[in-house]
Amino acid sequence: MGADPLRRLTAGETEMDNLAAYSIPALVQAAANGFGDKICAIAPERTVTFRQFAADVTAIAGHLTGLGVAPGDRVAILDVNSLNFLEVLGALGVIGAVAVPLNYRQRVPEFRFQIEDSGARLLLASDRYEAEAKELAPTLELGWRSIDDAAQIGLPGTIAEGFVRLPDPDPAMPLFICYTSGTTGRPKGAVIDQFTTNLRALKIMYDLRLGSDDVMHMTTPMFHISCLILSFAALQRGATQLILPQFDYETTMAAVQEHKVTFINTVPTILSMALARDDFTPEVLAGLRLIMYAAAPMSLPLLKKLMGVYQGDLVQFLGQTEDLPQTALTPEDHHNALKGIAPGRMESVGRASVGVDLIICDDGREPVAQGEIGEIVTRAGTAMSGYWNLPEETTAALEDGWVYTGDLGYMDADGYVYLAGRKKHMIIRGGENVYPSEVEPVLLEAPGVRDAVILGLPDDTWGEIVVAAVVPDDGSRDADAIIAHCKQQLASYRCPERIYFVDEMPLNAAGKILRHELLKQVAAQD
Repeated sequence: MGADPLRRLTAGETEMDNLAAYSIPALVQAAANGFGDKICAIAPERTVTFRQFAADVTAIAGHLTGLGVAPGDRVAILDVNSLNFLEVLGALGVIGAVAVPLNYRQRVPEFRFQIEDSGARLLLASDRYEAEAKELAPTLELGWRSIDDAAQIGLPGTIAEGFVRLPDPDPAMPLFICYTSGTTGRPKGAVIDQFTTNLRALKIMYDLRLGSDDVMHMTTPMFHISCLILSFAALQRGATQLILPQFDYETTMAAVQEHKVTFINTVPTILSMALARDDFTPEVLAGLRLIMYAAAPMSLPLLKKLMGVYQGDLVQFLGQTEDLPQTALTPEDHHNALKGIAPGRMESVGRASVGVDLIICDDGREPVAQGEIGEIVTRAGTAMSGYWNLPEETTAALEDGWVYTGDLGYMDADGYVYLAGRKKHMIIRGGENVYPSEVEPVLLEAPGVRDAVILGLPDDTWGEIVVAAVVPDDGSRDADAIIAHCKQQLASYRCPERIYFVDEMPLNAAGKILRHELLKQVAAQD
């Protein structure tokens, strides 16, 4: 078996303590030793056991180190969901380097900002984004490598005999810089360390009641924090993951049935779209025991429609990159609503998740009375470390372990939390957060635009859609040209789908735009 895996560490090595078990290498090591030759992940490119996963992580870590990646270095990743993506994350944890997952729906200017802001030295990109990677390469000290090419990332790994042993880095080392949409006009990089990643995964695992016999499939993108945490929860629990590049109804549901998937995560928009398809049959959901959804509450009519064809459980989470999970609406809550017991709770996001202290505060950061609207504030030991290179924004969001979420809501007498809007007028389109402050500067550069405001309108399919109220310049009213301009600069989900022309913006006495009055003008044009 070789060296004693339980030996006392000698001088010059990091002293083992309880926190060492919460590093990412410790997680991968424990999974390999605990679940061994059980299937860890199934992907189109290959299937790996837990021991092979650990071997691959070790091999990638060694290869990236050879390229010059050192502890603390940032490595950007531009990829759809893939097994290589997940193994690279594990490898960066071994090195003590930091992943910067990029939203593949965005455009080169958006990628470039995040790469430059984070100081990433290397880009690992899927071959499908080769053109973007080549354009970005001059920005990066170590250039780019194909994450799809086994040789370029050091695969495959060789399975070691006996006990698997990985390094023990400091679990306080950052693991991710995840860029969130910024209300100040620039994205903010939320820094999440290895310990926090592990703790978030443990809490999610508890609330989902995951077992090692579960087969999990995440329909959300791997650059999203929810998918990342769920993937690590699967590793912790010894559950199998089915990893597919992107959600495609026919391909995804066929794979879900073939591999006997028991758990999926999604958003209400995808569920609504699936149920509306002509080729939908209840059989595609028959093997599932649990559907997790997030991003928005599920309407009671959609719940009734879904439960008419699905016999398993549902759970909803509220969370954000800065802190998750925050609340959970349990399977029992969903079943009670169908029985007519407190059906109004379906409009809520549930109660505080395990170990979460949740309060509603006013602008002075004092708790408000029950039922009053205020900012949702949480403390659970799972907060981000802060925003990358943004000390003032960090101070505004974090105080004594409390996370000031920017979400507005109220709490009822039973502790259920109801969202009541978003600070800074955030729009949620199909689970994606869109802030007007990100879109409006681009919109104002479009031809024929004198003034513009981004608004969200209710939509049966997407929850909300992005629209623009525009004051035209010199009488020009070319809506198609304005939308085309935005699509050249922004991810499609951020671009306005409709343009509403107005003669002037309604202003209050302080010169601020009255958005509620603007929404009335927009509604009158429909």
